[in-house]
Amino acid sequence: MIFQFHPYSIILAISAFATLAVSTITWRRSAPGSLALSIMLMGMFIWGVAYAVVWAAVPLDLKTFWLKIMYFGVVIVPTLFLVFTLQITHKDNWLTFRSIVILSIEPLLILLMVWGYSNLMFASIEPAVQDGFATMSVQRGIWFLINSLYSYLIILLSLVILIVSSRNANSFFKRQYFIVLYGSIIPLILSIIAQTQYTALSQLDLAPISFGISGIVYAYAIFRHQFMDLIPIARSRLIEKMSDGVLVLDVQGRIVDINAAMENFLDASPSTFIGKNVSDALSIWNETTEHLLTGLETRTELRLSNKSPRYLDLRVTPLYDNDQRLSGRLIIFRDVTDRKEVEKDLRHAMDRLQTQLIEIGLLQSKLREQAIRDALTNLFNRRYLEETLERELARAARERYPLCIVMMDIDHFKTVNDTYGHEAGDVVLKTLANMVTAQSRQGDFVCRFGGEEFVLVMPNIGINVANERAVSLNKAISSLFVPFGRFNLNITVSMGISWFPAHGETKEDLLRTADKALYAAKNKGRNQVSVYQEPEIRTE
Repeated sequence: MIFQFHPYSIILAISAFATLAVSTITWRRSAPGSLALSIMLMGMFIWGVAYAVVWAAVPLDLKTFWLKIMYFGVVIVPTLFLVFTLQITHKDNWLTFRSIVILSIEPLLILLMVWGYSNLMFASIEPAVQDGFATMSVQRGIWFLINSLYSYLIILLSLVILIVSSRNANSFFKRQYFIVLYGSIIPLILSIIAQTQYTALSQLDLAPISFGISGIVYAYAIFRHQFMDLIPIARSRLIEKMSDGVLVLDVQGRIVDINAAMENFLDASPSTFIGKNVSDALSIWNETTEHLLTGLETRTELRLSNKSPRYLDLRVTPLYDNDQRLSGRLIIFRDVTDRKEVEKDLRHAMDRLQTQLIEIGLLQSKLREQAIRDALTNLFNRRYLEETLERELARAARERYPLCIVMMDIDHFKTVNDTYGHEAGDVVLKTLANMVTAQSRQGDFVCRFGGEEFVLVMPNIGINVANERAVSLNKAISSLFVPFGRFNLNITVSMGISWFPAHGETKEDLLRTADKALYAAKNKGRNQVSVYQEPEIRTE
């Protein structure tokens, strides 16, 4: 036999399910503290029903298991009672993230002890027989006493907050606080009695038995004293003091209530509109009412064409009775003229800012171009070459294709400057830059490396094809005549070629080998193309 019909288990079960019923009722409320109270009552239910199973179970291991289950309710009840108390006494500001974390430490620690180190909670758990029923003898451990002391302190703190708050509360709130006090102090007193008379009561905890009584007290408060209902607020202190205009309509659209602020919108005494149809009020603004009285929540905006235009934000909310039948409508008017003016100014400011951002963007683009362009030839400069060549080499290595570099230098350029002047040299540099750019592929890029030196980078091209293109370019330059005044200047260039990966895997290696190939072309008589050759290693 696994279970027995112990009288204690029956009483405990009745008390637990009474608490569950009140928890369900409270869950449906929307007042401050209703959620915390509902979960607290649910914790009482877990505590009570698990304790009932402890008394009803026969095997010791089953009793021990449900004793541990019981502690899920034991640890949350005191903490949630404090949270509930703070919420109904309007001290929600105490419930910060930090305080909630601190309040969670002890319950989590106790659960860890119960399930992982139960010998610290219960010094011993042994089977016993009492009046023919299977029971168990539990010797309390140090952490059991620590948890009891902590729980009592939390509950006492909550009761002190309730008592202090009730002294400054009006009769309505004072009555609610005393109901909470009565419903909470009964389990506390019985728990203290059970702890002090632990052996005399045969280790029976009286607190779970009293949970049903607390539930009945809370149920009485809910149905008799509107406990956990929406708190009634005096109309004169809320509606009449509102700066927004308020209209309350009946089902036929007649005005049954109106606040003083509506005078600012109607330019007439609000009391004169009581009993009239809402269309009479809105006709002042030549506004129709059909789209406002559809039975759905509606929000619209009105523009009043007076000497100084005004803007109203208008919200219509349908009101329903307990049977969900339409009983009227609530219309709230809010003057949003200042907001509209601010929005208008903000739009103008945003337009100006957008224009400035476009100008700044264009300027940044121009500065960026100037930073990577040579001012004379409009080719990319050496800085751009070093940055871009490194990216192109990484891409070539990743996609496994060759990359060739052609370094070129104008032959006897100093003679051109000395003979015809630096202006002629500038014309020659710009003409050469235009020619090399015109004969480059899409994807190639040309840079002025410095002085009369240029670099052509050709991704994804083999060394043989690159050599053929360089030779063709060299011949085209040799046959070029650059007009300068009454002179036609003829120039030649020497070119050196290196390619990745055979002649180097870094930008420094490729530029160095291309430079060596260039000087090899000059040493051979200039006006020619030379491909870099690895130096031969001589052996003796």
